[in-house]
Amino acid sequence: MSKVCLLLHGWLGDTNDFAPIFPFLEKNYDHIECLTYPGHGPGEDYSDFTGEATVELVSKSFEKLEREYTTIDVIGFSMGGALATYLANKYEFRKLVLLAPANRYFNFYLPFSKVKSFVKYAYELQKAYLKRDQGTKEQIKGRFKAILQDDLASFRFAKEKYLKPYIRQAYREFKSIIELTKASVKEIKNPCFIAWGKLDQLVPKESVDMLYELCISDKKELKIYEDLSHLLLLSSNCEELVTDIVKFLED
Repeated sequence: MSKVCLLLHGWLGDTNDFAPIFPFLEKNYDHIECLTYPGHGPGEDYSDFTGEATVELVSKSFEKLEREYTTIDVIGFSMGGALATYLANKYEFRKLVLLAPANRYFNFYLPFSKVKSFVKYAYELQKAYLKRDQGTKEQIKGRFKAILQDDLASFRFAKEKYLKPYIRQAYREFKSIIELTKASVKEIKNPCFIAWGKLDQLVPKESVDMLYELCISDKKELKIYEDLSHLLLLSSNCEELVTDIVKFLED
């Protein structure tokens, strides 16, 4: 039996979106298909990114994999997650992993979630100081540091990618892909693992809740990570998520 894993990265991203799980994938699959969307490759311009060409590339690439491999798993991050749900409605394959799938986008509740997390950790840190619990103090400080590192990485990404002349056109094309998935995704039959960070800056919980309800498989799981943002596998604090993905794909 030949196995392949198809990776669908995020908007304005690349295959580094999945870097922490590559060691597992390389050991357990005959091939890893890492698609790069139009305009996203080295030396390319994001102004060349179009929704139509992206959907066509993803569909044709999947059909090619169908002819060459007996077992296909699909992992999608953000916009790639939305594209993965599109494939799940059009084709048959084994397992589906959705990482902050952007079938809905813009998380208006983020500021409240982040304040709530900071207040909770500040309270726990105060208790640890009063009890002179050094282990708990270091653990909470580590969580604070990871959240701040995620925020800094997100800011750098936004500065590098969003403050550019191409962004308005590229965003229109992104929206066209999301509208297509809204219209076409009716149900998900695959065993499905859905991951979402409670501090996600872009994708609201509504998106993952909706997809969980659309999944009719008995083997489905939605897991929410308290300290993770939209970065997920790009976060410095993604060990638990990596373990969960590996477990789901191995079962």
